[in-house]
Amino acid sequence: MQILLRERDCGPCPYLEGRAWRIRHFSSSLVDLALYEELLARGFRRSGSSFYMNACPGCGSCVPVRLSVGGFEPTASQRRLGRRNADLRLELLPASYTEERFDLYRRYLKERHGDDSAGDGDEARAAYRSFLVESPVPGTSIAEYRRPDGSLAATGYLDVLPGGLSSVYFAFDPKESKRSVGTWSVGRELELAASLGKRYYYLGFWVPGSEKMDYKADFRPFEFALDGTWRPARDRSEALAALESA
Repeated sequence: MQILLRERDCGPCPYLEGRAWRIRHFSSSLVDLALYEELLARGFRRSGSSFYMNACPGCGSCVPVRLSVGGFEPTASQRRLGRRNADLRLELLPASYTEERFDLYRRYLKERHGDDSAGDGDEARAAYRSFLVESPVPGTSIAEYRRPDGSLAATGYLDVLPGGLSSVYFAFDPKESKRSVGTWSVGRELELAASLGKRYYYLGFWVPGSEKMDYKADFRPFEFALDGTWRPARDRSEALAALESA
C-alpha cells in the first residue's frame, strides 16, 4: 500500500494551551490491517477515512499508549468503578447508523465539550456517519453500554485489528457523568479484547500535563511508543523518565 502524506494546520492544540496543532495525514478507502497496527506505533490515529499523526512544531507531547491483555493491574479506584458500573451491559456490534447513537453523540459533544457543531439536521448526521460509522477498516465496531432498562448509556467506537482493539472514540450520556464510565470503559474494553483473542488494547494518545489526556497513564503497567517501538513502563514516572532521556 502506497502512502502519500500531506500536511495541514489545524489551529490551536486541543490538549495543551498556547500551542499550535499540525498534522500529517493520508486517506484510504481500504487499509491493510497489519499496516494499520504498525502505524499506531508511529503515532497515527484514524478519523473516518483519514489516518493522521500529529506533527506540531517544536512539540512531541502526544505519546501512543497501549495495554497488554495479560498485564493490566487495576487500582483500588478502578475496581470501585467496576462495581459502580456493574449494571451496564456491553455488546459489540458492527458499525452502523442509528438515531439513538447519533443523539447520544450529539448531546455528549454539546454538554461535555461545549460543542454545538453537531446539530440535529441532515448535515450533522452526515458528518457523524463520516466520522464514526463509515470506515475503511472492515472490523470497525461499536460497543454499546446499556442500562438495565435497555436505554443507551455509552458507546465505544473500536477498530478490530489482528493484534488488538484500537479505541477510535468514546461518548456517553452526560446524565451519567458521576459513573466515570469513560474511565471504567478502558478496563471493560480490555476485557473485550481478551475475549476476542487479542493481545492489546490501544488507547490512543497519552499527553502528559493535559487535563483531558493525562489520565491514560493511570492504567498500569502500560506500553508507550517511542520512535516506532513499543516500550514497557510500570507507571507514569518511569515512562516520563524514558521520554526525557530519549
